[in-house]
Amino acid sequence: MNSFSIFILAMGLALTVSFAPRGEFYQVIDSHPHAIQELMPYVETAYQSGRLWVVRLRGDTPSSLAGSFRRLRGGEKSYRFLDRLQGQFRRGAPYIREKLRQVERDRIKQDVELFSAFETRKAGTPGNREAMDLVAQRLRAMGLDVSLSCYAPEICNVIAERSGHEKPSEVTVVMAHLDSVGEAHAGADDNASGVAALLEMGRILSATPLRKTLRLVVTNGEEDGLLGSVFYAKELERQGKLRDIGLLVNMDMIGYNQNGIIELETSPERESVARWMAELVLRYTSLTAKVTIGAWGSDHVPFLRRGVPAVLTIQNWDTKNPCYHQACDTPEKLNYAYITEVARLNTAAVLTKDLE
Repeated sequence: MNSFSIFILAMGLALTVSFAPRGEFYQVIDSHPHAIQELMPYVETAYQSGRLWVVRLRGDTPSSLAGSFRRLRGGEKSYRFLDRLQGQFRRGAPYIREKLRQVERDRIKQDVELFSAFETRKAGTPGNREAMDLVAQRLRAMGLDVSLSCYAPEICNVIAERSGHEKPSEVTVVMAHLDSVGEAHAGADDNASGVAALLEMGRILSATPLRKTLRLVVTNGEEDGLLGSVFYAKELERQGKLRDIGLLVNMDMIGYNQNGIIELETSPERESVARWMAELVLRYTSLTAKVTIGAWGSDHVPFLRRGVPAVLTIQNWDTKNPCYHQACDTPEKLNYAYITEVARLNTAAVLTKDLE
């Protein structure tokens, strides 16, 4: 690779800043505190913004850290989306705006507290199985067809679906992972926030006539290496059903924020999907969009690798939750107005996609 470029988008204009290389560049794809601490002596930061952290290696890096970074593939970038036509974007469609007003902050808060109350939601534990059964029960009560996709005995993804009335073969997927890292009565942000938003979206969208099929997927084993999403992606691939997915939106860690920025992460091949989502941020929310290209570390990745148009919605990584993967990741630390805005964004994405 001969150069690394950063793209900054402001008022509809792109500014490119290029760095002269001194060796190969790598993207850090691990954010576990212990892994970062081990990695730091071996890297020199070339660029860091949001979830895009680009480094050069200083010397011989232990093989045990090989999974913490990858060589740049080309096209990685991170920028805020601030279009000159903000006024036009913010008008939005009245029908969609009316639906977004139905998203209730208090319902989301109650569900974050509910799922955080389990002793643990770590995959394979009794608490995880109980939480999985509760999610399935809630989705069935919405009138959705619910099934399980199990990658191990009693460790399952929950799949809820309602067929579209005009284009049932075209599928829009909303996804969030249920499991936690195992800290007691924690995992509020990671990822009770995403599950709570998904359930609130399900409440509204299950009562809304949709032309295309809606599929809500609550995955398991994300913290153990994306086990549930990898299994489910392979399952759909084997059945020849991946091509049916016109849009996949993943919600992970959407509960903590200090600056009103929502990060939209995808692969270089799917940048247009993130920019499309960024326009919806302007039309329908009070948030600011940051597009990050270079996907890693969450359940959208197995689908991007198989060509599915997928995007992760996640809190801005520049000010990420200081309690990430710790026992202090508890409900009282979260920003529920922010979660509500993200739920509105992703509801708008489903409804806008349904009209295409």
